[in-house]
Order: sequence, then C-alpha cells, then structure tokens
Amino acid sequence: RARNLPRFDDDAMRVLLAFMPGRERRISPQGVSMFALDYYSPWLGGLVPQRDRLGRLELRYDPRDISHVYIRDPETREFRSVGRRDGMLAPMTLWEREADRSQRRAANARTDVEKVTLRRRIAEIAGGQKPSKIELRNAVRKTHAAVAPKPYDAMRPATPAPAEHPGRQKRRLPVEEW
Repeated sequence: RARNLPRFDDDAMRVLLAFMPGRERRISPQGVSMFALDYYSPWLGGLVPQRDRLGRLELRYDPRDISHVYIRDPETREFRSVGRRDGMLAPMTLWEREADRSQRRAANARTDVEKVTLRRRIAEIAGGQKPSKIELRNAVRKTHAAVAPKPYDAMRPATPAPAEHPGRQKRRLPVEEW
C-alpha cells in the first residue's frame, strides 16, 4: 500500500529552517547584526543601497551553531547562509556566546564609585578650557623639534664601541673516580 500514499519530497534543509527560531533585522553597511555579532556575505552588499526600501529581512538561526545565520533573499524568497563578518567559522552555541559575553562584562565591570569618578573626569575634560591656538601650535612644534636631527650631534665625536672582554678560562673541579 506504500505505492498508493502521496509522496512528499521535502528538502531536509527547508524543513529544518521552518522549525528554527526566527527574527527580523535591518541590513546595514556592516551586514546584519545579531547576538552582538555582525553577519555579512557578498550577496548582501547588493542589498545595502536598497536597505531603506527593503525594511526588515527575515532571519533564521540555529541556537546550536551561531557561526552563521540564514537570511531570506528578498528577490528569490529562499533562505541563504550568511557567515560571521569577522570570518570565525568555528561553531559556537548561543549559550556559549552568552556565557562568554557575561564573563567578559564581569571582568571589565566597574564599581559605582569608579563609574562616578570616570563620568566626572569625562565631564571635566569636556567642560574644560579649550587650548588656545598658540598652545596647540607650540605643542606641534615641540613634537617636530624632538624628532628633527640636531646640528650639534654631527660635531660630537662618535663613541667607540665597548671593547670585548677576553674569555676567561674556567676552573675545572676535580673529579674523583670511585
């Protein structure tokens, strides 16, 4: 009776893509951003000038491997694979990525006191007095003068290379044979 059953020649990849989680993202000149990673492929470059007319692109990803995502091509309506912009091809799960990001954030975390001190310092620099043109010109002249050859260096006699020390003969320790 198997001959009488209807045949569904489904492509395994299409079925898999149908059940993957999806999101919508806007395209930028850097590609598509997701999970604080940029994804880019050369075929996306042709869509960048049209990005204001395209709107958001449909995107699918496999949380078990976020080294690439699948973006629906607006022209063919087919999903196409897009790799990471930085070229890293090693598979990484979404959970590994989140753990790595939280670990990096914790390593660079600042206390509230440090944050306030940093904000005050930034405000002090931004609100401080702008250097005058004379101070800027003198700073540039000073850096140029430091690297320029000095005329008195040519008149100074060359320092002789240090003399080599003669090799000392080593004292050998007596060896007792048993």
